[in-house]
Amino acid sequence: MDILGEIAKGIGSLFIQPALYVAILLVIVAGFSRIKWERKAFHVSIHSPWQELKGFFGIGLLFGLTLSIVTFFIGLTLTITWIAIFNVVMIVLLLVGLFRMASAAYTIGITSLAYYAVYYFNMDLSPFVDQMLPLRDLYVDNFMIVLVLLLALLLAVEAFLIQFSGANHASPMLRKSGRGKLVGAFQLRQLWFVPLVCFIPGHGFAMLFDWWPVFQIGNQSFALMVLPLVIGFQQQVQSQLPAQAARKLAVRITSLAILVALIGVIGIVVPILTLLGFVVAIIGRLWVSYRHRADERKSAFKFTPQPDGIMILGARDNTPASRMSLLPGEKILEVNGRLVRNREDLYEALNENRAYCKLKVQDNNGEPRIVQTALYEGDSFELGLFMVEAR
Repeated sequence: MDILGEIAKGIGSLFIQPALYVAILLVIVAGFSRIKWERKAFHVSIHSPWQELKGFFGIGLLFGLTLSIVTFFIGLTLTITWIAIFNVVMIVLLLVGLFRMASAAYTIGITSLAYYAVYYFNMDLSPFVDQMLPLRDLYVDNFMIVLVLLLALLLAVEAFLIQFSGANHASPMLRKSGRGKLVGAFQLRQLWFVPLVCFIPGHGFAMLFDWWPVFQIGNQSFALMVLPLVIGFQQQVQSQLPAQAARKLAVRITSLAILVALIGVIGIVVPILTLLGFVVAIIGRLWVSYRHRADERKSAFKFTPQPDGIMILGARDNTPASRMSLLPGEKILEVNGRLVRNREDLYEALNENRAYCKLKVQDNNGEPRIVQTALYEGDSFELGLFMVEAR
C-alpha cells in the first residue's frame, strides 16, 4: 500500500510543475490563432481549433510510457534543483520560441549546462535546494553522463515523432513570394507531451540503484516524480510535400542524436566531454532548423498557380475532395470531361452534373489518374478543395 501511495504522489507531482500548464495553454492558443489565419486565407477553418491539443495528448504519451518503463528500471535520478531549472527553461523557451524551441536539445541541454554552472560555482538557489542531497554529495560527472545519454535518446524520439506524425494535419496557407506572386505553403507545427518518470532524493523507495553511483550517500532513499517533458518543432514548407520535409528533418535529427550519444559514451572515459555533448546538441539542433530554412529559400516554389490546371493545396475532411483522396501538390486537369484552368472553369464543369463528379488529376509523380465520387446534397460546391490560383 505504501508503494501505491508513493506512485500516486509521484504522478501527482506532475501537476505541481508550471511548465505543463504553460505548454497546454500554448497549444490551445496556437489552435485558435491557426483558425484565424485559415479563415483569412480560405474563408473557412480547416481543422478543429482543438487539433493541436489532441495531438499534444497523443502519441507522445505512448513514448512517455515506454521511456518511463526504461528510466524506472535503470533508476533515472534527478534533483529538485535540476527539475526547478528545467521548468524555468522550458517556460521561457515556450513563451519566447513557441513550438520551434521545444526540442529536447534546448530544454535538456540548456537545463543541464545551467545546472552544472550552479554546481561548479556552488550557487544558492533556495528554496529549490535538495535538502537530502547537498551538491557536495553528488557525483556530477556521472550525473552529466546520464543526462547526455538521455538527451541522445530523446533526440531519437523527436526524430521518430517528426517523421511519422510531424506532417499530420499540416496547415495549408497562402503567402506572397518575394516577387509578390501568390503561392501555397504549409505550416508544420506539433507539440507532444512525453511525461518521463524519474526519481529524486527523498523519502519513499529504498536505494535500488546501487549499480549507478550517482550519489555518495550510502542509504539514500528516493521519491518518484514525473517530469513534464514536451517535444515540439515548427517549420514552414513551400518547396516540397510536408511528409518529405518531415522525413528530411527526422534524418538530420537522428544523425545529431547518434553524434550526441557517441560523445556521451566517450564521456564515460573523459567526463568533461559530456558538457560538449550538450553544446553540440543545442548548436546542432539550431543548425538543422537553419538548414531547412536555407533549403526552402533557395528552392523553387512547388505550390503555385498552374497554366494547365488547378493546383491542390488541401482538402477539407468529409467532403467530395477528401472522398476522392485528392492530395496536396496534385493538379486537376479535367472535371466531368472538361478542361479546367481556374475556379470559374470548375464551377461550370460541376454545374453540368450536380449528382456526380469525375476528375482527371496529375499526381505528384506527374502521372495522370482518374477519381470520381457521387455528390450529395450539402456537399461543398467547390468539392471542399483548397486551391492555389492567381489573384
